[in-house]
Amino acid sequence: MKILDMEFTGAPVPAEAYKQFVQQLSGWYGGGEMPQLASQDLRFALELQKQKMNSLGLGMQCAMKGSSGTDKNNAVGISYSDRVFANSIVSGNLNMTRSIGSKQYQAYKDTNEIGLTAVIQDLKGGTQPDKSMPLCCPHCGAASTLGELEDGCEYCGTKFVMSELYPKVSNFFITRHEDRTDRYNKNKREAAIFMAACIIPLIIMSFILGDQLVMRIIAAFFAGGIVGFILFCMKKLFETFVLIGKTARGGSGTVTTLYRLNKIKKHDPEFSGEYFRDKAIALFRMAVYSSDPTQLACCKCECPEKAADIIEADIYNLNVNSCEINGDVCEVQTTLFLDCLHFNKKGKIVLKCDKFRMSMRKRLKKATELGFSMRAVSCPSCGASFDAYNVKECPYCRTPYELEDDDWVMTALY
Repeated sequence: MKILDMEFTGAPVPAEAYKQFVQQLSGWYGGGEMPQLASQDLRFALELQKQKMNSLGLGMQCAMKGSSGTDKNNAVGISYSDRVFANSIVSGNLNMTRSIGSKQYQAYKDTNEIGLTAVIQDLKGGTQPDKSMPLCCPHCGAASTLGELEDGCEYCGTKFVMSELYPKVSNFFITRHEDRTDRYNKNKREAAIFMAACIIPLIIMSFILGDQLVMRIIAAFFAGGIVGFILFCMKKLFETFVLIGKTARGGSGTVTTLYRLNKIKKHDPEFSGEYFRDKAIALFRMAVYSSDPTQLACCKCECPEKAADIIEADIYNLNVNSCEINGDVCEVQTTLFLDCLHFNKKGKIVLKCDKFRMSMRKRLKKATELGFSMRAVSCPSCGASFDAYNVKECPYCRTPYELEDDDWVMTALY
């Protein structure tokens, strides 16, 4: 079945890959190795997040296990494909205990039943080499493996830009489920508080008036209880409208977003809306996690003050507000709807619903590369090799490196 240029295949979701990623992610937050299934952008963002937490004197432990006695393999989702990728959006219910703090104090701790959703991508119809495939460094000829060369040759220091080794988790996000028992108990407490707040003043008034005290006290209980319950219901109704608004964040822009992404496809037939969405999320995370995003090749702007204290960002929705193509330059304006953890100046960690606008740019003269590709990053001026993600100019001769010739960059965030 094909809907809006996406073909829903009905193929089984990659539950085993999802299970492995959950284990790898939990291990990473526990001080282990970087998740191998994470994409290059996601790995870089996770590393920047850890560096930011360390600079603030914080550490984060995040343990995830199967919800309600189930295992991590309770994964469900959908599989679909576009022109470029075979995609699977896979979700599972987990119990997550997260603790953020230092050796001296605990700044934040929560235990929730969550839904963890991972976007797992594979190249459609592509033949991918394995990470363990023996490969000599194209620069110095040293024996290595493809997976080892992802981080650069350990012998000559040459850095490479290579396409992903699929399958990869390009993005993940967490949805917190409110415990029904806790919600029921909370509602009972709130109802009792509202009713008491209305009954007590009326009883005090009955004592002040003095006459017919028993009848006035009885009337105070009934009248105060009714008024308090009505006020409690009005509060819950307001909270329901707020929740509806939160749940619908960005939903109204879905159709126009798809239309504008299709506009880019007309200029780059291999363009993928899924890749673009995940790239936008990765760019936002890199910008807010980095100590100085202006030093990153992917960022052409500073991080706004209101985003500088973000230590974790979960995307909720993304809208494309406009798309302008002038010559081979594509300028896109987006709105990101997020749930973020902020570490404020008082040393407190608070969860907020945030909305940010972000501008992105890419030159479309070079079509998106399909299949596996690998090339050394070298300065066109002096020939030196460097990490294309971490620098915006050659560290040896200071010649600017224009990442937008190959990939999307962020030009504004506010």
